[in-house]
Amino acid sequence: MKTRIRVPNEYEDLAVQYGAKYDGRMKSFYVPEDKVISIFNPFIPLTVELVPASNWEHNVRSEMKEDWDTLRRAVYRRAGYKCEICGGVGEQHPVESHEIWSYNSKTQVQRLEGLQALCVKCHKTKHWGYALTHGMEEIVREHIKKVNGWKDEDVLKYIAEAFQLFEMRSKMEWELDLSVLTRKD
Repeated sequence: MKTRIRVPNEYEDLAVQYGAKYDGRMKSFYVPEDKVISIFNPFIPLTVELVPASNWEHNVRSEMKEDWDTLRRAVYRRAGYKCEICGGVGEQHPVESHEIWSYNSKTQVQRLEGLQALCVKCHKTKHWGYALTHGMEEIVREHIKKVNGWKDEDVLKYIAEAFQLFEMRSKMEWELDLSVLTRKD
């Protein structure tokens, strides 16, 4: 199985350092079977980002209630009301605002890195667990396959890895860091 990844020319050396292999016949990089796919998330267009269960309901929307509408609308405008991953739009509303988080297991800090506009399918794919509990698994499975150019086996391995990471992170108590919203760059 060769899980394909999209590596811009300027990052080819970095991808190789991570362990990616180049397939000269297909003229593309791939993740070897013995590697964890999520290590290559920077080179995967549509990733899954499962928020630890211990921090469900703790997010930008819940912490900044008065400012949430202003923030999300600014994200929509910045993206031209199109999904920043696939370029699509939703049926009921064009896009939704997605929170991009990083996790530091040593300090147990869940840090907001930014917000992005996503169509409903990309947003539900990011939150695979939500899609699973709301009967949307087949929809998001087909969407991630299409966007990433993957096969069923790629998706199954990637999702299993995502849930392993989710289980580990859910055992920790996380402190939210929303400082990116108040920084003046």
